[in-house]
Amino acid sequence: MAMAGIPLLVISLDVLTNRRIANWLREIVFRPEDTQIYEPRDVIWAWVMALFAGFIVVWGLKELFSPTKVIECRDEGLALKISGPFRHPSLILWDDIDDVTGGQIDDEGDVVPLLLIRVLAREGLPANPWGARWVKDDQLGMLAEDWSEDPTVVAGEIIECAVVAARKEKRDRAERMSTSLEEE
Repeated sequence: MAMAGIPLLVISLDVLTNRRIANWLREIVFRPEDTQIYEPRDVIWAWVMALFAGFIVVWGLKELFSPTKVIECRDEGLALKISGPFRHPSLILWDDIDDVTGGQIDDEGDVVPLLLIRVLAREGLPANPWGARWVKDDQLGMLAEDWSEDPTVVAGEIIECAVVAARKEKRDRAERMSTSLEEE
């Protein structure tokens, strides 16, 4: 993403400063007697392009060094980034998850890998998830074509996290019960 913004940034800064690249391109495209002059709108467009390109470069570098967490295992459940950009992740409690597996879906002739999460309740989850699909009424499929790991491996890691969270909750509940019995 950052690489795509760099040429835009270079050309816009060139138009806003000494115009070496822009003048060279103008001489190639137009005959000397048909030379185009710069107008105020060209400068306005250069500023717009510079701001947009700067945003793309900063966003791309942010994602390179600190990528957005699409899936995060927490003590209380599974946090999924399916509500859209600049929004908080949707949380599915461990008690509301029935199964997690890897799978595939046919997307207009292309086979796309998915992480399939079968939920017991859809409350609190978006009807039209971002970067995911409702494959069935109770099954959310997260698109995994850009992931570095296979969705089946990720599913196994999520299951391990769920087991660890369940053990921790059981241990905490046992400690609370023992302290309440000691107080009586």
